[in-house]
Parts: sequence; structure tokens; C-alpha cells
Amino acid sequence: MSTTIDLPPDVGAPFFEGLRDGCLMLQFDRGNGRAQFYPRPQSLWSESGTEWREASGRGTIFALTLSRVGPPHLSDAVPYPMALVRLAEGPRMLARIHARYDDLAIGQAVEVDWSHPDSRRAFPVFKPAR
Repeated sequence: MSTTIDLPPDVGAPFFEGLRDGCLMLQFDRGNGRAQFYPRPQSLWSESGTEWREASGRGTIFALTLSRVGPPHLSDAVPYPMALVRLAEGPRMLARIHARYDDLAIGQAVEVDWSHPDSRRAFPVFKPAR
């Protein structure tokens, strides 16, 4: 007996489309307005559904480490700072930080570095906020 599973459309597509346009897009719960990351087919908070909205691109460093290994396209950048960034909208996002590790601290304000080429291709890269 064969079973067909209906898979949802690519729920992350608006996130990656936003990156190409220089916008950090997040899902927000329609009922209570809370943001979530990573993209999911339903809300974490209620059954009201989600909608995509542009986020501020700002946050603070929640946790920090120095990555000494990386994927092949980052081999020239190793070692590089990685941080768990608490976005201004609430969720946390793991991201590279475009700065010297010694110049970073937990609690430091950061923002998406749209001038960094990876921020518009693969995943946001953050930098210390001005």
C-alpha cells in the first residue's frame, strides 16, 4: 500500500527572498504578534497562523564562540566569531559576526551587515551596531 504525504511549500522561502532584497524577514504569530525563528509551517504560540514581516535586523549577542572549522567556502575566514544573537523581536539566531573576536562581548548590540556578500546570499552576517 502506497501512502502519499502532502509536504508544505518551502516555508523558508520568504526568509531567503528577503535576504536577496536586503531585508531580514521573520514569521510572526497572527494572534499574539510574537516572532519565531527558524521558519516553521505553523506558529509556536497558537493556532492563529503566521505572517511574514520585516524585522529590524538588530539584536544583542547572547552567547559567543570562535569557530575554528567551517564549510569550504569559509576556509579563508577560519577562525571566525559566531554568536547566538537575540533579535530585537525576541527569537535567537546563530550567525557569523563580521568583527574581531576580541572586540565582541556578550550583551553587545549588533546589526545585520548588509554590505557583507553572504548576508544577501546564504545567511545574515552581523556586525557591531553603530
